[in-house]
Amino acid sequence: MNIKLSLILLCLWAITACKSSRRITTNNAQNIIPKQIFYVETTPCYGTCPSYKVVVFDNDSLVYEGFKYVAKEGILSKKLSNGTVKALIEKFKNAHFFSFQNQYTAQISDLPTTYISFTDQGKTKKIMDYYHAPESLKKLEGYINDLVKTEIERIEK
Repeated sequence: MNIKLSLILLCLWAITACKSSRRITTNNAQNIIPKQIFYVETTPCYGTCPSYKVVVFDNDSLVYEGFKYVAKEGILSKKLSNGTVKALIEKFKNAHFFSFQNQYTAQISDLPTTYISFTDQGKTKKIMDYYHAPESLKKLEGYINDLVKTEIERIEK
């Protein structure tokens, strides 16, 4: 993760911790600090490919950083509707995310790469999608992309 995103995550943790009136102990600190569930990063290409990163946490929050050719450049964080993350988790489980290959690639140049990861019950899988990924993986990437677009549109209004 880059420094900007790390700072946003630290701020998100601080805000969450400040809202709590109870003392943080070793046992309940894990309940306060949000856990990353999804991570998606799209890389640039030589053309106008959108480039951004997004992290979705178990407390229904999202941190986004848009770089180029996106609707919103810069960093933003957003609280999602309750149940949004739970619904995404079910979609990833039903698609058997952990059974996908670790990478889909080919000897082709100038395509954007999508990195996508999912964490469930302490197990994390990260996939590099450069070329020829299965449609079911593309669909999961689309769920995250659609979520980002929807949340950016809500902020813009």
